[in-house]
Amino acid sequence: MDAEEDLILARIKKRDKEAFRYLYEYYFAKMVLFAESYLYDEEEARDLVQDLFFHLWNHAGTLQVATSVKAYLFTSVRNRCLNAIRDRKIRDEHNNKLFEAQLFSGTEDMVIDEDVHRRLQEALDALPDKCREIILLKVVEGKKNKEIAEQLNIAETTVKTQVQRAYRMLRERLVPIFLLVEYLQQGF
Repeated sequence: MDAEEDLILARIKKRDKEAFRYLYEYYFAKMVLFAESYLYDEEEARDLVQDLFFHLWNHAGTLQVATSVKAYLFTSVRNRCLNAIRDRKIRDEHNNKLFEAQLFSGTEDMVIDEDVHRRLQEALDALPDKCREIILLKVVEGKKNKEIAEQLNIAETTVKTQVQRAYRMLRERLVPIFLLVEYLQQGF
C-alpha cells in the first residue's frame, strides 16, 4: 500500500467520517459498475456495494487490509457478487421445484373453471416453441434433462436453460392465477 492509502485506512479505523466519505465518493460508482458486470442488475449492484460500505464502517476498527485498499474493496465486491449469484441460483432452483409441484400436482383434484383453464393454456402457448416442447417433455412426460437432450438432439445445458426460462415465464404469468385458485378453494 502507498502512504496515502495507509493514511486513509488508519483514519477509517479511527472512524474518521471524512476519510470514509472520501473513500465512498471515490470508489462507489466504480464498484457499482464492477458489481453490475457480475449481476446484470444495477439496483442489486448498488445495494450490494452500499452494504459493503455499511459493513466496512461498522467493522472499521477491526479492518485488516493486506493488499491495497482498492484491491480489498474490489475483491470484496467480487466475493459478494459470487455469493449473491450462488444464493440466486439456490433460490431459483427452490422456486422452480415449488412452482412445478404447484402447477402440475393435484390439479386433477381442483375444480378449474374455463377462465383459469384458458389462462393456463395461454401461458403455455406464450412460451417459445422449443421452450414449450421441452417443458412439456419434462413435466407432462416426466423425462429427465438428459433424456430430453438425447431425444431432441441438443445439449443438456440447453435443456436446463430452457426449463429455467419456461419456469420463469410461467411463474410470471401464473402466480396471479394460483392466488385466485387458492382463494376460491378456501370458499371465500
